[in-house]
Amino acid sequence: MNPRDNILDLITKDESGAFRLLFERYYDNLLLYCYHILNDLEAAEDIVQDCFFSLWNNKRLHSFTGDLDRFIFKMVKNQAFLFLKEYKKRFDAHSSFFKENDTYEDMTREEHQEEIELLYNTIDRLPDKCRKVFLMACLNDKSYQEIADELGTSINTVKTQMKTALKFLRENLQEEHFLSILLLLTEKL
Repeated sequence: MNPRDNILDLITKDESGAFRLLFERYYDNLLLYCYHILNDLEAAEDIVQDCFFSLWNNKRLHSFTGDLDRFIFKMVKNQAFLFLKEYKKRFDAHSSFFKENDTYEDMTREEHQEEIELLYNTIDRLPDKCRKVFLMACLNDKSYQEIADELGTSINTVKTQMKTALKFLRENLQEEHFLSILLLLTEKL
């Protein structure tokens, strides 16, 4: 019997340890695959972990009968490409803001790029929970209630995390960068 079929069989029977076996068998290869697409280890880790969480939470493999390798790698690839698409959308939105802002008219393309990278690097310095909530609100266009439901937490926790994230960004960004984030948030309200 193929070891992958054995994993599916164990998952279908809801055997304890089956999901752990799946994780141990695939995690490293999926992480390497996703990293190859994104060239960002932290984002690749998040995507692969989110995919495993989705598989576990939605019990998607309990009735699965297809090619497990193909399915799980395609799932990670789709999420990686979605991440890149959303990243490009954020990049374009901020580039547009900088083009429209008078103080940035005379900047070169490289200077624009540096400013945008500064903005994203500051967002990346947010504490993990704050960054996740902030990106779900900004990047995924989710409401506080949707974020709370997805993370299995209260809406007040989400509001607190957003407040903490915005305070951190206000303290660590120049005013025009912080305003661009607020502009992005208010467009989604």
